[in-house]
Amino acid sequence: MRISPVRGNGRRYTWPATVEVSPILDKSMDFEIPEKDLEITMPRSHGNVNRRQTWVRVIHIPTGISVFCNQERRQIENKEKGLTILKSKLLAIALAQGVELKKIQNRQIGSLSKKLIREYILYPDKKVKDLRTKLETTAVTDILEGEIDLFLKASIQQQRTSG
Repeated sequence: MRISPVRGNGRRYTWPATVEVSPILDKSMDFEIPEKDLEITMPRSHGNVNRRQTWVRVIHIPTGISVFCNQERRQIENKEKGLTILKSKLLAIALAQGVELKKIQNRQIGSLSKKLIREYILYPDKKVKDLRTKLETTAVTDILEGEIDLFLKASIQQQRTSG
């Protein structure tokens, strides 16, 4: 959140952001996704030949997972990177659901529901709330720098007491 420098009434504006963590796919864990399970959008430039479109969108049809990639300068590189990111997301889902790597190709995984895990409040008061464990901390800088052991320990403790 921020206080608008233009408005004098001190109105607050918020912007939601989604941060997703997925594993990097190791070459030994690589697998093929059937073409019929993919929808790949690669736009062509129209009219202005000096402006090339390089972005790529890859959708895994059975799970509805989509990846948008525009990091590279060439479209084919964005396609390869998008497929790699999609595979790592599918792998993360398969591992979370206890599905074997071979069964990913046989459409035996479902999509994970996207749940809000933490809420970061940076202004006017600084705090981070873990919505699963109800734990709050004011050590925002530490959390943003990756020190999330506090939340991990609380989550493990909650799993032990409930299960």
